[in-house]
Amino acid sequence: MYKLPLQFNDLIERALLDLGADFDRPQDLAAQILELSDFYLSNPGSPTPWDDPSTTTAYLSYFLPLNFIRLKAVFREVRRFLSVKDFTDIWDFGAGIGTTQWVLESEEELAPRPFFVNESSTQAKALYKTLLGRGTPTWKPQFVDRLPTRLEPLSLGVFSYSFLEMQNVLPKLESFSHLLIVEPSTRDCGRSLMAWRDKLMRQGFFPLAPCTHSEECPLLVHSGKDWCHMRVHFTGPLWWQRIEEHLPMKNRTLTYSYLLMSKTVRDTEWRGAARVIGDTLVENGKTRQMICRGSKREFLSWLHKKGEAPSIPHGSLLRGVDIAEVRGAELRPEPGSLKWTI
Repeated sequence: MYKLPLQFNDLIERALLDLGADFDRPQDLAAQILELSDFYLSNPGSPTPWDDPSTTTAYLSYFLPLNFIRLKAVFREVRRFLSVKDFTDIWDFGAGIGTTQWVLESEEELAPRPFFVNESSTQAKALYKTLLGRGTPTWKPQFVDRLPTRLEPLSLGVFSYSFLEMQNVLPKLESFSHLLIVEPSTRDCGRSLMAWRDKLMRQGFFPLAPCTHSEECPLLVHSGKDWCHMRVHFTGPLWWQRIEEHLPMKNRTLTYSYLLMSKTVRDTEWRGAARVIGDTLVENGKTRQMICRGSKREFLSWLHKKGEAPSIPHGSLLRGVDIAEVRGAELRPEPGSLKWTI
């Protein structure tokens, strides 16, 4: 269960109050949030309209907390597969108002290192710098317009909800040792990211997560509608919950699609294991859950007559799948035979 760190929550509250937000009228904030949400739905892949004054309060109060939680969850995978010695500096592209900054501030195990920020919107950069001035950041961002001629070895490029909208202005991806890309969990965005996985592998990158293999993406090859995404649970602060009461969408769980790729790190611990990439599906006589461990499209399956199916969180890494009974695309493990970690 993810929550906003207290320091980050306080930062957002103070910023909203400075902008004139009235927490006693959450319906007003909800109206602005709904307007921005409609923009995102009608213009997938388009940059945030920072020139609209209502965008600032809507994004600060709703979308920044959600995107923080998504990226925070993804950084668990970064820590799992990349040690602190595996990357020397971080580049944040399409940084907006600093989602990556605030996640890095919350990563206690990760000591600050050179951190470069790229954002094309003048309004977003101004708000980012205003937020920096309200806090006591330990990471000191350097705002840049372009890549230098040569990057330092072991650089990590981060694209948080910006990669697909930057298709015409992407930096030279092959210049980085590692790439972390997070995108919305829509079908179009998810499948586009799955296609980029193959392109990046041809450029010499190795998939670390969510993939546990380097074979073809089974959802892209064997399905025209499936896409890979993760899900985490979220409990918002009280002021956020009061706003959500006036919204038609409820975000008690958050979904996202992501890729972690590397040219210099090769994972051995989890190769051949399975990743849970589907929600639990209760069907007539059985429960199924989609997994990924290679180029086949596969499901774990538990017959109800054999007992209650285990509750395996979305995104978990599994061992013991290889000894399960195979029935077509279904793998039927014996009770207690699976071990997983979230």
